[in-house]
Amino acid sequence: MMKRLFLSALSLALTAPAAEAQRASHRGSGPIELGIDAGVTFGLGNGSGTIVSLPTQVFRLGYFLSDNVELEPRVSINSISGGGASITAYSMEAGVLFQPAGDRVGKGLYLRPFLGVSGVNVSGQGGNNNSGYAGAGFGLKLPFADRRLATRMEANYAHGFSGGGSNLIGLLIGLSFFTR
Repeated sequence: MMKRLFLSALSLALTAPAAEAQRASHRGSGPIELGIDAGVTFGLGNGSGTIVSLPTQVFRLGYFLSDNVELEPRVSINSISGGGASITAYSMEAGVLFQPAGDRVGKGLYLRPFLGVSGVNVSGQGGNNNSGYAGAGFGLKLPFADRRLATRMEANYAHGFSGGGSNLIGLLIGLSFFTR
């Protein structure tokens, strides 16, 4: 009896750290957030103008590093062609969401600083324009549908670095899908 008790205690002592490590690694790998955003962007100063992008402006992919921090790359490609010419506009962006509430699947406020590059290519005219930019946004996530979906609303500011600099104010509303 004492031998069985000793072997049971030994096996429990050896398997408990492995089980805890497995639980910790599962906690560390959060859901993946897939999302699309519609938006309105207002140019300020010399670059004044308005861009409305419906139903979608950008595709985003979020990867949670912790309950409070999410890496979020974004990409956007738009192309218009006709009459022998084409215009292609693109943007690629890397951001980090800081979520003070620590709710992985959305509920609460967030802050999102970001860096990116955008460009326009006009064929037939030989015109290309590329610019780096940086900015920050703040927003709100509201989960629904058993916490697998969320609505996101964000206001942001971006500053472009080329051509004397441009300033943009953006308003986004989007939909997020969480993989788990």
